[in-house]
Amino acid sequence: MSAAPPAPRGTLRAMIDDWSRYRVLITGASSGIGAALARELAAAGAVVGICARRTEMLDAVLADCRASQPDCRAWTVDLGELDEVDDFAVRAERELGAIDILVNNAALVSGGEGLSTPWTDIERITRVNYLSPIRLTRAVLPAMLARHAGHVVTISSMAARTSTPGEAAYAGSKAGLSAFFEALAGELWDSGVRFHLVYPALIDLTPGVDGDDELAVSSNGSIHIPAPVCARAIRRQLERDDFELYVPETMQRFVAGRARDVSAGVALMADLYRQGALH
Repeated sequence: MSAAPPAPRGTLRAMIDDWSRYRVLITGASSGIGAALARELAAAGAVVGICARRTEMLDAVLADCRASQPDCRAWTVDLGELDEVDDFAVRAERELGAIDILVNNAALVSGGEGLSTPWTDIERITRVNYLSPIRLTRAVLPAMLARHAGHVVTISSMAARTSTPGEAAYAGSKAGLSAFFEALAGELWDSGVRFHLVYPALIDLTPGVDGDDELAVSSNGSIHIPAPVCARAIRRQLERDDFELYVPETMQRFVAGRARDVSAGVALMADLYRQGALH
């Protein structure tokens, strides 16, 4: 007997209209998208907890967050050390007060062909990009499930959808991450916990660089979008309770077209790789 179709997502929406009610844990928040999102949500009123490996850079982000919301916290931790993840989750939950929103952002952004990337690098990328966010989510979810409320945001990558040549280990780790959280969202569909996936294309990580929000909507995938623009798009994604976000949004059409003919999509990426257009 076939299962009944799921209820329309609109019946389960959990849109956010008052950030001061939320406590957010963001991993990999010492720079880039994580740092920009921490500043964005703290300025909106959320209590933000941030973690990363680089203490000095993390402290600078924390200072900016506390200028808006004094209760923000920071922890120096290497989430690639998987045995430390569970203890960190307990500490963050205790010191932050609760975790209403988890943002899995920490990642190693590493190029390297599938056959030439050292095996130790592939293992490290897999631990940080795939295993670590899954383990942290499994540690944080029980409290959310007990409250029948919460959000889990996972920063994937356009490389997960395009399987970019020259980034085999990175693309594979992000594709696996997307598949895991899509499946988990289905398993917990009626739990009250909401899941969100983000697919950034090229992001400008230069500190202090910003731009018009329209870049996250209609620019093409060859333009580097400033991290604060991406952060504001993620904030809007959460406020609307959207499952997927492509940055820029035009990339969603590209991915849909590729899915209709994967062979042609692989051939296109191979051609761009031969031309050096992906470097």
